[in-house]
Amino acid sequence: MASTPTPTWDGARLLGVQCLLAPDDLADRRRLQGLLCERVRALAADKAPIPVTILQPGDPRLIEDDTAVLLIHASVQPQSGGKPLLVLAARSFRATAAPSELFGATPRAVPMAPDVRGPQIDAALNAALAEILPWRVRPHGPRPLPPPRRP
Repeated sequence: MASTPTPTWDGARLLGVQCLLAPDDLADRRRLQGLLCERVRALAADKAPIPVTILQPGDPRLIEDDTAVLLIHASVQPQSGGKPLLVLAARSFRATAAPSELFGATPRAVPMAPDVRGPQIDAALNAALAEILPWRVRPHGPRPLPPPRRP
């Protein structure tokens, strides 16, 4: 059984991506935030039926009727004795759609990588996108058990 797209996507003709990386005092935060947002944009654009672009704060397209927005909130958390963690949360937003989702994708934490790139970060982002984007959503519901193996 496939899930039904939420009103966020009804009539959307553009997907904007907006990212926020914390904490504010993180060294090179703005550059890393830009790199993260570009990676999210590239992954979200894969097989997308609508254009996907990064939208900066204050961009008037954020509230246009035909724009859906993918919000990525990430935080770099120190780990005692190990690499810092990148904690990611993602959700969709549309200014003109009635709120229909209380929660976004399941938050994820992965080891921070230089330039916020790497297979673990991509896997976390892809998993979040599969929960949000209708063209990437995995079917929900029960899965049949595989047939028993014969001895």
